[in-house]
This record gives sequence, C-alpha cells and structure tokens, in this order.
Amino acid sequence: MPDKIIAIDKVANKVRFFDPDFTERRAIDGPEPCVHELALSPDRGLAYVPLYGDGIYGANRNPNNKVLVIDTAREEIADLIDLGPLVAPHGMAATRDGRLWVTCDIPGKLVCLDPAARRVEAVFDNPSKGGHIVDLLPDETRLYVSAKEGPLGVFDLAARRFTATVPFAAPGTVGIGAGSEGTAVTPDGRALIVVDNDETALHVVDVATSRILRRVALLPRVPTNPRRSRSAKLGFSPDGRWLVATAYATGLVWVIDADDLARQRLVPVAKGPMGMIFEPDGRSVVVSSHDCGLLTRIDLAAASAVGAFEGGAGIEVLAWC
Repeated sequence: MPDKIIAIDKVANKVRFFDPDFTERRAIDGPEPCVHELALSPDRGLAYVPLYGDGIYGANRNPNNKVLVIDTAREEIADLIDLGPLVAPHGMAATRDGRLWVTCDIPGKLVCLDPAARRVEAVFDNPSKGGHIVDLLPDETRLYVSAKEGPLGVFDLAARRFTATVPFAAPGTVGIGAGSEGTAVTPDGRALIVVDNDETALHVVDVATSRILRRVALLPRVPTNPRRSRSAKLGFSPDGRWLVATAYATGLVWVIDADDLARQRLVPVAKGPMGMIFEPDGRSVVVSSHDCGLLTRIDLAAASAVGAFEGGAGIEVLAWC
C-alpha cells in the first residue's frame, strides 16, 4: 500500500513528499523551470515530472524540453531526460511496458519515450492544438489527449495512431473555449468523463464508440475570461461513489454523485483549486489551491470543508506513492 504523498508544487518549482497526515518529509528543488504535472510508473517506484518552462499555456516564452525522474523510495532525483526539439512537455501517462507517453503542446506532438533507454521512441502529431492532459484506460488499449483549443484525441496504443477525435465546443467556438481540460475514466472503464473549456460542462464519452453519450452542466456556471483556460480537473473516489471536480478559475469544488452527474453539491475553497487526492478511507478528499498554498480537506458525504492547512506554495497535482 502507498504510504506517502508526492506533490508537484509548480509555484515554488519543487517536488514535495508528505506523510499521510500531510507533514512534509522532503522537498526537492526542480533543477530547471518548471515542474508541472505528474505520472507514476505502474509500481509507483518512479515519478515522472515534466519541466514545462517558465510560463503557462499560451505564455510559455522559454519552454523547457526535459522530463525529471524521481525515485519515490529514496525521494531523490534519479534522472533528467532531454527531449531535444520537443518542448513544453506537460500531460503524461506511464504504461506497463515501460513507456512514458508525453504530450508537448507547443510543437503539437504526442511522444513515446523509453525512460530506461533515455530515448524518444516515436513521435505523433496531435490532432488538435494545445494537447495538454493525457489519460489512460485501465486495460491500456487507448490514450486520450485533451487539448486546450480543440477536440479530444483518441489514440490506439496497439495500432499506435490517433483513431478518432471528440469535439465538445459549440459550432464556431474557437481558441481556449474550443477545447477541454480535465478527464477521468469511470470506475468500470466504459466511459471517459471530460470537462470542457467553454462552459465547464461534463461530457460522458463512450469508450467503445468514442461518441458523447450525454452532456451535464456543472452548476452554477461561473463566467470567466474566455481567453484563459478554466483549468478544471476531475477525479473519482476510490469506491467510485463520488466524482469530484475542481475549476481553477472559479474557486469552487463540486462533489458529484457518480451515478447521477446532475446531483451536484458545491464547496467553496481558497483561490485557484486544482489538484486533489482522496484519503485512504475514501471518506474525504484534499484539494490543493494553486494560488495560495492551501490544502482543504472535504468530507465527501457531507460535501463540506472540514479542515484547511498550509501545503507548499502552489501545488498543482498530488498522488499516493
């Protein structure tokens, strides 16, 4: 069983380790700008952290081109892998064959990396602008790449090619509003939930057909700057009972009945909610507020904040390791 937490503190450019009670064990400085996302090897022995650059999407003036490898047992840097011209690495997924799949948003590529050999094995064109988040089906048959400014990409891992795209935006919508952000595979593996960048609505995508089964609005719809991503993220509780959504631009967390996505309860939190981690008993989730270094514990059954405590300068993502 995982017994500690790894957290990517983008604001401080640090990789942090916490005990289960969120006492900090260690902080590792990012060797270059700047740590963003996270993927764990299937055995959780290695953590892969992209060094994205010194900016954010659309304003990354000095993009980086490296993947940081962390030994989670030793809590230390194990490697730093150079991707050459493939800059702005962000979303990632690690597969059981030892490969790491990385999306690089500026060149618009999906990269297959062999971390053990420290080499890029293959490069594929993303079908949409701004490929940013990568999700993986439990059976490892498909990858999904959500794009900031276009349809979701569906990638067949056996065939090694994109086989479909799934649009979410209304006709005529362009730019950030045409894309999506957070994704979560349903516990039964039959569907992918995706939140769009236009209205922060949930879309249920059938895995078998790559078609949208239904759309469910996240309410209330909070008006935000259409030129900037809502940076919404999704996660299912370990027992599959709850779907939790965060939306950076709103300061809100939704606790959603996984059997009825229209049954939603709101929990206001500190500015910039992004990452989440479910506690082992499945009764609560801890949400990181990227803009103020706060971690908020939410009781899922009650849909209420039951505690808040300091955690880093601005954590984007957390995971058990």
